[in-house]
Amino acid sequence: MKAVVQVQKEGEWYVATDLVTHVADQGKTREEAVRNLTKGLREHYEVLLELAPRKKGTRVVEIEV
Repeated sequence: MKAVVQVQKEGEWYVATDLVTHVADQGKTREEAVRNLTKGLREHYEVLLELAPRKKGTRVVEIEV
């Protein structure tokens, strides 16, 4: 999956924000902030899938845009 991410420095921290979901995380370096955001986005989507209503015949598919 690809995400559109903005990384900016705020004080001593870098903050990475996914521009679609607005999930954000931080790190001492740009790379650490993106790595932390990646983990947060995985967890975010796992929770969404767990909470999604399940109806007979409904499938979860992955698409790339």
